[in-house]
Amino acid sequence: MTATPELQTAQNMTSAEYLADRVIKAYQSLNSEDLFDVGALYAPDVYFEDPTHGIQGKAALMKYFTKMFRNLRDCEFKFHQTISNGTDIFLSWTMLLSHPSIKKGETIRIEGASYLKTRNGKIYYHRDYFDMGAMLYEHLPVMGRVIHHLKERLVR
Repeated sequence: MTATPELQTAQNMTSAEYLADRVIKAYQSLNSEDLFDVGALYAPDVYFEDPTHGIQGKAALMKYFTKMFRNLRDCEFKFHQTISNGTDIFLSWTMLLSHPSIKKGETIRIEGASYLKTRNGKIYYHRDYFDMGAMLYEHLPVMGRVIHHLKERLVR
C-alpha cells in the first residue's frame, strides 16, 4: 500500500513544520462559532501574548478568542512565510478584518508575525507582533488624525 501525497508530505516534515501547516489551515478558516481546530493546536499551559494582552492557559485563551471573534464581522489571515527550526515556528501574515466599531466597519489590513514555541506537537508559547496603531488607533476619529499628522511631520 502506498501513502497518499498528503501523508508522504507529512512524513517528510518535522513536528514543528507539520504543526505550522495545521496552524495555517486552522487560522485561515477561523470564525467565532468554530474555534475547535485552533484550540486543538495549544497545550493546556499555553502562554499567549499580543500588543494588548498576556493570557495564561488554554481555557483563558479560548475564552479570549471567542469574545474577540464574536465582535468581528470578518477576519481573514493570509500567510506569507514560515520558518521553523524543528521546535520554534515563525509565521509572517496579513490579517484583513472588519469590526463595526473600527473605520465604520470597513476592512482594514494589518501586517504581522507570530512566534510559536512547541512541545510534543502542541504550542506552549504564542507571541503575536503587529502594529496596534495600524489596527486600531489610526482608525479612531480624533486620534487617527493626530497620528496621521505626526507621521507626516516625521517624513518632512
